[in-house]
Amino acid sequence: MLSELWMFGAASLLLAVGFALLQSGVSRAKNAASSIFRGAAQICIGIMAFWAVGAAVLIGSPKALLDYGGVLNASALLPIAIVLMSAGILSGATLERSRPAVCFGGTMLMAGVLTPLAWHVARSNWLTQLGFVDLALGSFVHFSAGLAAAAAAIVVGPRNGKYNRDGSTNVILGHSVALASAGVLTILAGWVPYIAGSALVVAWDAPSKSVINAILGGAAGGCAAMFYSRLRYGKIDVFAVYGGLLGGLVATTAGADRMASALAVLSGAVAGLVVPMAQVRLDMGLKIDDPAGGISVHGLGGLWAVLAAALFTGGTAAEHLHRLGAACLGLALIGGLSLALALMTFLLLRITVGVRSREADELDGLDLAEHDLNAYPDFQQTTIKSYHLREM
Repeated sequence: MLSELWMFGAASLLLAVGFALLQSGVSRAKNAASSIFRGAAQICIGIMAFWAVGAAVLIGSPKALLDYGGVLNASALLPIAIVLMSAGILSGATLERSRPAVCFGGTMLMAGVLTPLAWHVARSNWLTQLGFVDLALGSFVHFSAGLAAAAAAIVVGPRNGKYNRDGSTNVILGHSVALASAGVLTILAGWVPYIAGSALVVAWDAPSKSVINAILGGAAGGCAAMFYSRLRYGKIDVFAVYGGLLGGLVATTAGADRMASALAVLSGAVAGLVVPMAQVRLDMGLKIDDPAGGISVHGLGGLWAVLAAALFTGGTAAEHLHRLGAACLGLALIGGLSLALALMTFLLLRITVGVRSREADELDGLDLAEHDLNAYPDFQQTTIKSYHLREM
């Protein structure tokens, strides 16, 4: 099983690649290079942050500082892939208008402090003994990162032109549905080793049931979202389906090893209906601008995953209530910790280095402002449009 852990951990790095592709696809062409570069930079910064601090926080011992306990063991790559996933969830909520400090600072927060600390809380003996169940990080990666992403999006604010003074909302389409689709499919490919590795680490048992349930949940979520969008809009909404697919995958993370297959399908289908609805409500009702949709997919999906794990596993009514109470307690602790640390981090960044790109840079595109290039030079207009906003 040690060799399998290496393989699963290495393959789980596909998740970071998928998030980078997705974020670039949902960005406009003038921000495409900046978005995918930030995804690549997150990999470098996240690995260094976990090596320097996060491993010590996860293990709960200062002896692991800068050394990961002195040994690169077989489970080393899986936590690295997991903290990179949490960083990707956060950065997708601040695309196209945030300064690099938000992405880089958020990555250090998630990989170095928040995800390992929340992981430590979720795996604590006292919470586990109360009946808290979370196989594959529904609470301390998905739910935690979703809340941190919401805090970041609120502090940074929406993109210029997203919301009108009369309260109406404008749709800002990304430049490449194909690139975003490739990102979603890459995440799906990376999900299998991520779930399998989590099952091995937690139970040291064959992960086949967990993997099958996760895939069933994702498929059910995608199908439910197709049905909902066709019924609601008269046409199938591509990004609603992607939200349902990813939400269905997230919805099975906590209890994939315990659910019957029919209940995994039910859990994924519920997420496939709720996540697209929540994305619209978040955008049009609460006016929180989240281009990649990670707040709903991972925040709400992770919340439902932990509750579903408590409700959809065997036992008496009293045992279900006991697990549900433990789930609510664990979610409250991890949620409060996530919001507090995220708000402190991004408010501190706002009053020091700033979190918002200049209006002129946002108008011209962050590719030009941050990297002096265009992602598609043969097809993209290169004339600067914001002389009236710049100091000459």
